Amino acid sequence: MITTKKFRLTKKEYFTFLVRLELKRRGWLFAFMWIFSTLVLFTGKKDSFSVFIIVVGFMYPVLTIYKYWSFANSKDNKIIFKERQYEIFPDRIISRMGEISEGTIDVQNFIKVFELKDLYLLYISKGQTFFLPKRVFETQEDENWFRNEVFLKVKNR
Repeated sequence: MITTKKFRLTKKEYFTFLVRLELKRRGWLFAFMWIFSTLVLFTGKKDSFSVFIIVVGFMYPVLTIYKYWSFANSKDNKIIFKERQYEIFPDRIISRMGEISEGTIDVQNFIKVFELKDLYLLYISKGQTFFLPKRVFETQEDENWFRNEVFLKVKNR
């Protein structure tokens, strides 16, 4: 069993995580749209369809990033930025949000995990995720224990 440090996600940190996840998923699409729009801009004729392709190609990625910025800064998401701490066992994770609430989830209920260079994500459902920044582990041994006893077991199921 390990206990993480108490931590709080910032709006900027949360926004950055969301954008990085989107770029991992659809970065190829954004690159393709920008390249195609650039080609149409410099080689295509200037009819209304070409203008449409150029505008959509450049604006869709920008609007997608804005959507995530808006979501991260929404007042409706206050709970995401509350201070929290996790107690991690091989079979369950106990989440404590300040003095407000406590919840337990069995490790077998995680459907998917994902790792970024500074973050672990554990998915309970498509829309519910535990964010565990790597900075919250007290020691490197604690992080290694979590990775081997929880994260990799869910990933390898």
